Amino acid sequence: MSAKNGATCNDCYFRRAGLCAIPGDAACPTFRSYSRGNLVPPRQPRLIPRTLAGRT
Repeated sequence: MSAKNGATCNDCYFRRAGLCAIPGDAACPTFRSYSRGNLVPPRQPRLIPRTLAGRT
């Protein structure tokens, strides 16, 4: 993750708020970007409705 977008553990909301319990400086799976003191939810893929025409 850190190699993809250059994010480090110091850019994480949990680390800056003193809530991180994971040792090390690599971004972990629970990484959330720090944005002016707010917890930013992860981006979700857009939902695309499927057609049910072929099902009976």
